[in-house]
Amino acid sequence: MNQRRVSGLAAVAAAMAIGLGACAGPGGTSEAQPGTDDWGGPTGTIEFWDTNANPRLTAEWEKLIAKFEDANPDIKVKYVGLPNSSYLQKVNNALATGEVPDVLLIGNDVANLIAQKALAPLDDAFKQAGLEAKIDPKMVENERRNSADKVLFKLPLSALSDVIWYRTDWLKKAGLKEPASYEEFFATAKTLTKPESNQFGFAFRGGPGAMPPMFAMTYGMSGIGEFMTKDGKATLDAPENVAAFKKYISLYGTVSAKADLSNDYAKIVAAFDGGSAWATHHNLGSYQDHLKALGGENVAGVQPFPNADGVVTATSPAVSGLGVLAKSKHKAAAWKFAEFVSTDGNSQWAETVGQVPASLEAQKAPWISKAQPLTEIVKVAENPKTQYIQLPTYLPDWGSILKTEMEPDFQSVLQGKLGAEAFLSKYADRFEKAQAEYVEHAGK
Repeated sequence: MNQRRVSGLAAVAAAMAIGLGACAGPGGTSEAQPGTDDWGGPTGTIEFWDTNANPRLTAEWEKLIAKFEDANPDIKVKYVGLPNSSYLQKVNNALATGEVPDVLLIGNDVANLIAQKALAPLDDAFKQAGLEAKIDPKMVENERRNSADKVLFKLPLSALSDVIWYRTDWLKKAGLKEPASYEEFFATAKTLTKPESNQFGFAFRGGPGAMPPMFAMTYGMSGIGEFMTKDGKATLDAPENVAAFKKYISLYGTVSAKADLSNDYAKIVAAFDGGSAWATHHNLGSYQDHLKALGGENVAGVQPFPNADGVVTATSPAVSGLGVLAKSKHKAAAWKFAEFVSTDGNSQWAETVGQVPASLEAQKAPWISKAQPLTEIVKVAENPKTQYIQLPTYLPDWGSILKTEMEPDFQSVLQGKLGAEAFLSKYADRFEKAQAEYVEHAGK
């Protein structure tokens, strides 16, 4: 792998920090964790909750678990798979009853778990295992930002960026060129929409998980470079965002099916991979699904298109990782599993999910240069005209605002029951309030 490729991946990781002012193999940690008195020895049975389960990913976790258990015969891992659309309720119920797992796959809901004191601090174990020299420092820095005192509560596994996916084979068949701007993208989606043949230009995500693509597309088109200003003001309802938001939701019901109102991850992927939609918006997590269903030569993934001045506005990559539960009775064993997946098992896992690996060694793996969406993301990260939006995932209310408040209102917007301006204004105010509360409690 050449130096440019390595530096390109470093640029991807560095993008996560835009909003910020010894080698351990399997079983590389010691029996007791420094700075703790309740971790015990790395033995016993631990329960791992996968919060993004589907048949393909579950099968891969089972392979990784088998490798881990072979290398660590004193530890057994009980796998529990939870669908991403409903895992948060399950986790919150577990925290309320005290019947928690030992280790948890965590995405952007980490701040909420930190606020509930649900996670064990990992700084001492991280340092003792020598991971400071093995895990991408920008991913670690990104995770520390989610804690007011910069404590590490989640061990990074991979970073995923939002991607606009489209079918290149459809373009070839129709004699159309690949889009290079939002205007061309919208025009192509319209051209390829043929409802009478159950063929649509776009698979729209109107159901669970609808907010990340909305943010990415809205800010991508508006070109506004920050979500929260330094004085705590939200830019969500800025005039440029209002115009961009209206353009984004215009995709629904025109170049998408009306049934897309309830679409979640599984449904948009099924529509795209199944041949009823030319394009969709998701993150790198669906890459392997597209690859398996369509083949690499028939699908492409791009980050936001540049504006007229060549400026690309993208949301910062999100980090997926593992956390050890504070109430776990097997913290040392849980940490050992997390460490294994972030090092020895990291390349295998990152390739499975099609994401940028956290392990610096895994970032040099040959498969990286063969993954078109990753090379596209590297190109965007190296572009001096690219700006990244840092979403306020550090807010304890971030996950609940998106899932329980914004999603129902977003569906009302799509149904014409709530105006675009009213929706954006409501949630600009909501984020400003959440930001003020965070600053007050964090003492910043």
